[in-house]
Amino acid sequence: MKANSIFNAIRQGILICNSQGQIVFFNQIYGEFIGVRLQDVRGQLITDIRPGSRIPEVLKYHRPIENILRNENGQEYFASIYPLIENDIVNGTISLVTTIGQIEEHVSKDVRPLCERTREFEKKEILRAVALYGNTLEGKKMAAKSLCISLASLYNKLKD
Repeated sequence: MKANSIFNAIRQGILICNSQGQIVFFNQIYGEFIGVRLQDVRGQLITDIRPGSRIPEVLKYHRPIENILRNENGQEYFASIYPLIENDIVNGTISLVTTIGQIEEHVSKDVRPLCERTREFEKKEILRAVALYGNTLEGKKMAAKSLCISLASLYNKLKD
């Protein structure tokens, strides 16, 4: 499997620069984020494309910068920049970019309280056990036993 296909499968923007701060690679998500194609900017300094980039700082001090909240051209995002070090030499950087929209999308997928999700999970497990052992009194007793709950708890959770 090629690294290119791996990087393009990741939902975060990924940017790789060499030790001079020149763009070596970025994935499709990052390209969409900055609005350019890799073939149009490969080899250019990242600071020519993104003047506020902190990649030169990471290259200079050899230390990562994590979870930077940035706002450029109306785009809010989190960025983390890591030095790529081999044999104590910084060969470049890798940056991970997550837009605020991506975070909001992830968070909004399931905002129900944990107790509500737990009740739903419990009920599904009880229904599976009852389907397995049968809907008779004896089947429900066996289902309750397999779930390590009392028969009364099984009935109460089924009526919720």
